[in-house]
Amino acid sequence: MIVEESAAVQELVEQALRESGDRVLVTQNALEVLDVAHRVRIDLLVIDIDAEPGLVEEVRESQPDLRVLYLSDHTDEQQPGLERSPALLIPFSLGELQAEIAALLDRSESAVSDGAGTGS
Repeated sequence: MIVEESAAVQELVEQALRESGDRVLVTQNALEVLDVAHRVRIDLLVIDIDAEPGLVEEVRESQPDLRVLYLSDHTDEQQPGLERSPALLIPFSLGELQAEIAALLDRSESAVSDGAGTGS
């Protein structure tokens, strides 16, 4: 699931995920994120670091194993929870994004690797 205000960044993230064969949901609405999180398992949340405060924590209440990739257009701000989740600095390349996503997904799915070897 992608939560990003910038259409250009949103499209890049969506492209990277779709190229990997992932199903992607895109929104700018925090309530929609929470609604989806209560109905389906979210493998990865890609979210702007400046998105709704507390949103990630609320989603983690129903999905404690949620993996999060924060996107940031500034380097001087530290948000709670960033120690556990990486932040990718905007602008980034498609390759950098794909590497971060692969690292996040591999980290939590190493025990259940079902077809994870999709080239490099």
